[in-house]
Amino acid sequence: MSLQQTITRIAAELGRPALVEDHRRSVVAYSPHPDEIDEVRRRSILEHRADPAVHSWLSRLGVYAATSAVRVPGNPELGMLPRICVPIGRSGIVFGHLWFIEPVEPAGRETPLDLARASASAELVAEEWARVRMSLEGESAREDELARELMLGRAEVRRAAAAELVESGRFESGLLRAYVLSPGAPASSRGPAAEPLERAARRARQALGGRGVLALARRDHAVVVVPSATGRFTDTDRIAGVVAESAAEAFGANTVAPRVAVGGEASVVAARESYREARRALGIAASFRLAPRVLHWDRLGVYRGLDSAAAAGLRSGDFQPGLERLAAERDGDVLIDTLTSYLAAAGHVQTAAARLGVHRTSLYNRLNRAQRILGIDLDDGLDRLGVHISLLLRAGEATSDDGDPTAR
Repeated sequence: MSLQQTITRIAAELGRPALVEDHRRSVVAYSPHPDEIDEVRRRSILEHRADPAVHSWLSRLGVYAATSAVRVPGNPELGMLPRICVPIGRSGIVFGHLWFIEPVEPAGRETPLDLARASASAELVAEEWARVRMSLEGESAREDELARELMLGRAEVRRAAAAELVESGRFESGLLRAYVLSPGAPASSRGPAAEPLERAARRARQALGGRGVLALARRDHAVVVVPSATGRFTDTDRIAGVVAESAAEAFGANTVAPRVAVGGEASVVAARESYREARRALGIAASFRLAPRVLHWDRLGVYRGLDSAAAAGLRSGDFQPGLERLAAERDGDVLIDTLTSYLAAAGHVQTAAARLGVHRTSLYNRLNRAQRILGIDLDDGLDRLGVHISLLLRAGEATSDDGDPTAR
């Protein structure tokens, strides 16, 4: 029997509409309400959680601190009829509360609901709820194992995990994406934050629908694996936003905004490739000082090639010698910035001048000096390409030389 069936049966036997809420005051299950229903119960059912004003009033009455069934008076100002509240739990741990609405005048009924009967009903709810929780926790624990096996296991382990996930119906399309979360540094520390990452991963999984979403927290990042090309999971920007919001809630306000990287679409058995792509996207963002807090591997374009070039040992001087000579000029930084802005604007002088806040004549003078020092012609396509690649690689080299711990 499900928790919903249990609460419906109890309400019918006791002749009172009933509702179960968890320790966060979220509605878990409720019975049909053929007769007695007040505004508070109506809002709880519609909004799936208790009204904050009602919760505050009940807390002041000491209702949530009670260890046994209690009668709660009505509150006309809040639109609330009298109730019986019974804590639900096991071994001293309270899961939530069982609520029965009591009519103001029990017309047609012999007596108000007996507290002992209400408590016995709560025992039935606790038993069923504990069974459901154990089942969900067992499934969640296995999903944690599958996430670890899929991301970190040997080839045969990854294949077995992928087969189990597909057969269980979690990844019906056979495709997925990895979303890797890199937390912003706490204001007081840049050290690892394993516990908040664990909370962020679990929050994201719950927010995205639970079953069919895998999550794994590591020392300095978390990964959330989501089915791809199906229904609610097609909007990668929305999913990345949910992951970022979950991280912000887990880490609190005193933290730099987290960064989320989205890996490419991959088959379930190749999930690790999407995971690696997302992590590599974070490294690229750090190396090239990219501003966006959400990064998509599929949208990084030329930066992926630059990263591969750097990984292969190519340096900025391999594409355009002389940049260090240019930087050594008295106004070398200005000349480097001018070239960078001009090339980023695709050679559009007016746009580059506006970005730099200078007159076009000044921009032309700087560009002419840079061309003379480097021995290039910016009207030549290959010269322009070479110096642009060189400048981009140089920016990545500067970040690595700074010793930035987030750099690749």
